[in-house]
Amino acid sequence: MVNFYINYTTHYGDKLGLLLGDDAQKNQLIFMQSINGSDWTYEMTVDKKTIDLHYKYVVIRNDGSYMQEWGSNRTVTVTKDADLSIIDKWRPRNLITNTFLSSAFTKAIFRRKANIKSKKQGASAHQLTFKLTSAIISADNIYGIIGGSKALGEWKKAIPMQCETMPTWQATIPYDINNVTVNYKYVILDAKTLEIKSWEIGENRSASLPSQQSAMITDDYFRGETMWRGAGVAIPVFSLRSATSFGIGELTDLAPLVTWTHKAGMNMIQVLPINDTLANMTWADSYPYAAISVMALHPLYINIPSICPFADAKQTKAYERDLKDLNELEQIDYDKVLERKFHYLRILFDQEKGKLDKDASFLSYIKDQSSWLTSYAAFCYLRDKNKSCVFTSWPEYSTYNATQIEQLSTPKSPAYFEILFYKWLQYHADKQLLDMRDMAREHNISLKGDLPIGIYRHSCDAWIAPELYNMTQQAGAPPDDYAVMGQNWGFPTYNWDIMRKDGYQWWRSRMQQLNRYFDALRIDHILGFFRIWQIPTAEVQGTLGMFNPRLPFDRDELARYGLHGDLRRFTDPYITDDLLHQSFGTMAEWVKTTFLQSSNDNQYTMQPSFKHQQDVVRFFEENPTNKHLEEAIITMIGNVILLPEVDGHHFNPRITVNTTTSFQYLPSWQQQIVMNLYNDYYFRRHDQYWKEQALERLPGVLDASDMMICGEDLGMIPDAVPGVMKDLNIVSLEIQRMPKGSAKFGQVATYPYESVCSPSCHDMSTIRGWWEGDHELAKSYYYEYMHRGGITPMNCDSDIVRSIVWDHLSSPSMLAIFPIQDLVGMDDQLRKPDAASEQINIPANPKHYWRYRFHLNMEDLLEADVFTNGVRQMVVESGRK
Repeated sequence: MVNFYINYTTHYGDKLGLLLGDDAQKNQLIFMQSINGSDWTYEMTVDKKTIDLHYKYVVIRNDGSYMQEWGSNRTVTVTKDADLSIIDKWRPRNLITNTFLSSAFTKAIFRRKANIKSKKQGASAHQLTFKLTSAIISADNIYGIIGGSKALGEWKKAIPMQCETMPTWQATIPYDINNVTVNYKYVILDAKTLEIKSWEIGENRSASLPSQQSAMITDDYFRGETMWRGAGVAIPVFSLRSATSFGIGELTDLAPLVTWTHKAGMNMIQVLPINDTLANMTWADSYPYAAISVMALHPLYINIPSICPFADAKQTKAYERDLKDLNELEQIDYDKVLERKFHYLRILFDQEKGKLDKDASFLSYIKDQSSWLTSYAAFCYLRDKNKSCVFTSWPEYSTYNATQIEQLSTPKSPAYFEILFYKWLQYHADKQLLDMRDMAREHNISLKGDLPIGIYRHSCDAWIAPELYNMTQQAGAPPDDYAVMGQNWGFPTYNWDIMRKDGYQWWRSRMQQLNRYFDALRIDHILGFFRIWQIPTAEVQGTLGMFNPRLPFDRDELARYGLHGDLRRFTDPYITDDLLHQSFGTMAEWVKTTFLQSSNDNQYTMQPSFKHQQDVVRFFEENPTNKHLEEAIITMIGNVILLPEVDGHHFNPRITVNTTTSFQYLPSWQQQIVMNLYNDYYFRRHDQYWKEQALERLPGVLDASDMMICGEDLGMIPDAVPGVMKDLNIVSLEIQRMPKGSAKFGQVATYPYESVCSPSCHDMSTIRGWWEGDHELAKSYYYEYMHRGGITPMNCDSDIVRSIVWDHLSSPSMLAIFPIQDLVGMDDQLRKPDAASEQINIPANPKHYWRYRFHLNMEDLLEADVFTNGVRQMVVESGRK
């Protein structure tokens, strides 16, 4: 008999249940019993000799919905003759200590190199087992338990606990079944001497035990855990440079970076997305946020020598010559790297393919990853065959059919080896990255990945399941200081209604695949789970986007605000002779003749063939004369105040409406009406609505992995976002130059603990690049934030960089992560002379070439002991370790 007991006070009408699973994880919901709505029990008879019970507590609400407790399933092994009472406590989701139970800490940062076994406490017919779930403990310490009974050391000598798998600690003692109350506390012991180093704070813990039964008490968290603070380094994989990389960073280059990070006293390495982006087979594929598969790794990051040697010595020499030439380049030559690397990969594949049907490891991999691997490999083959990733234009297989693709991939198919080639690439990429993950863990370093919010429009994912995406729309971001017209990423947005039907399985699978490689994760644009900025595919600029989902105003609501009757003045582009001459000067007549038609009151409207911004783009593609006017004409189309819905009866205020000349030419009383609409729409109307969206989507997605999750929550943040992130234990991001609120610069000393802080990120210049690129802003920072006097230096010397790095290390943030360029900027000998060339991305340019390479070989960085020791000293002195 197994008796489950938990104290949890429910609301009237709610019930508590056990979500109980067997070894196959087939869950069964069992209702528990209670006489007071607080103490819940369930008795279970075990009819098998031995069984591992997997279970979790759930609240079944009066309306039929339910809420699970946080965390993975609890597990206990019981036997048929068991007579056991399990005393549990509800695990709330919104505790910051839950973050330390992620694999970033349990498998990496606080990883223990050996299991800890406790001594037997003597035989007894009845036993009392304590289970503590807690991870914030250094490797030279262990947890122990102490209490008032003789078996618990009478508050003098603690019982050491064993830890077979982090973060679960366990101790079992004999106990007197007549003593129905136990008082105890957990302590931290020296792992060698077993001396007590610290006691948990607060009152003694207490539990009432059943009579005539063995018992198990489960507890979460050592009370008084030190709020750990750590540090890390950020660099894209493609930006790494080593003596053995092939003109682009490779997965194996993470090995010397891990070694350096460990020497520098840091415990996290953050990279950009590493998925395959080879859509067009040109430098345009350098954009890491446009993957052709959310599951596949990038083939260009494979280190060729790690696969196997070339059988032909001439090929080895040719490879080494190409490696030398490509590695001497300051930046990545994406086209050349792509051509030469695939040349050698195909040589090795042809050399090895006859052995693959006997390679047990390879066969096991393709079997385990079959849910996505076959379709991805076939997509790559069809892309190559058709010389295009635009699958809608393929003469065959333009519509995905699983049966046909399986047939195309069989050994009898002429395409078999071409498809097998891409499976083989994925096998080796997977193998190399897993090796790097394991090496990082051995050094107590967590690898932190990056999950792009969108998918590429012409990707394998869109080919397989187009119903999951809104293919007539494109995702982006509202305007900000770094992209004043907004951003248009070109990705289709998600069809959340369809995704909801299977419990967001697409997202869950994606998270599980990322968890295969990473112990921490940055979710790019976490706001996309609340709402996404959505731009019709007929438009270009992000300023013509709207939120999805959204709550537009109907005509009656507009009337109550004061907008009546004919709304064309607000919905049509405002174009007059004065504005045309201001924008186009002597070319105004040509613009009128080519694109416009007369309207009323000396105004103009766009010709029907130029109603949308993409119409203008296509015109200039065919007629490049006067192409320099293209952007101004596109912007003219966006000179509107209200964006109508398709039904013509609902309307949305345009983002940054007050910057339009259409708004500026309104009388002041109408301007006030529009701003009232605008403020309601963007800052009040959607808060609860968007909160509901996120709380419905995110919990199941987060529960699919045990990674530490950080959300990129910069930009235009709805009021509901911070609370939801806190409740779901999603750590926020703090970038000083993109402050939250009205401050000019983020106040580092006031950052919340549940945050990752950084002075820069890949979407902006480095510390030095920013300082030297905007002297007026640097002056403001120098005087108002750094509180320094004298003349502001024109150049950002190493002392200024060091001060900014130290400021962030000293912050309350849980993690301080620095682009490697900013760290090296503290050293006059190591830093790159040209700071402007260190910027990775320019967000305002949708066609930016992502080709930045770190200017130092990792081997050289490892030799820079003075610099590395200086970084380590700063990390230690700031209290991060």
